[in-house]
Amino acid sequence: MKTILCYGDSNTWGLDYANGGRIPFDERWPNVMQRELGDGYRVFAEGVNGRTSAQDDSADRFPEAKNGKKALVPCLRAHAPLDMVLLMLGTNDLKIPFFTSVEQIAANIGELAEITRCELKEFQGRAVPVLLIAPMPIGDTIEHSPFCGPFGGKKAIEPSRQLAPAIRREAQRRSCPFLDAGEIASPNPVDAVHFTREGHLRFGRAAAQKVREVLADTPAE
Repeated sequence: MKTILCYGDSNTWGLDYANGGRIPFDERWPNVMQRELGDGYRVFAEGVNGRTSAQDDSADRFPEAKNGKKALVPCLRAHAPLDMVLLMLGTNDLKIPFFTSVEQIAANIGELAEITRCELKEFQGRAVPVLLIAPMPIGDTIEHSPFCGPFGGKKAIEPSRQLAPAIRREAQRRSCPFLDAGEIASPNPVDAVHFTREGHLRFGRAAAQKVREVLADTPAE
């Protein structure tokens, strides 16, 4: 049995842009991936709405709750032993209160990968592959989105398009596999940020294929 952890934000949680709720369990991409992978795999989804790569959210009653760096090790320990970890973060770091630079966001995500490998190697005696996933770029309809204000409207579009190349470079630097969600799905036109249901399906299938490829190339310990 191979155990996979998906660590991300609202797109991993499964936010439904149509009503602000949560799309059905079976339609969320980690669970689509589970179905595609089959009974030889167990997939855990750890998504939190608004999660950043490494920053507290002072607007939240519990500011640390959305800090991806601070929550990572407890999640790893809760689900270990693990065979692979998928990290998909970066979109929320583009919001006005958090944004520093695209390169810094990518560096933060690379640090999460290193924390993951070190923690799991110490805990279970072996490092595991960490797949860095670049989130979809923000859509052109962001000006009409309920998230227009936090992201600063259209000025967030170009940095969001730069994220994938920056995360790809970080993945290469850290010797991590890489997947670009923006090559597989596009954000819905209503909020310009989240997967459509079709996007969840397409991305879940693509992620399953990538997991198979990565694990096939990972030497047995």
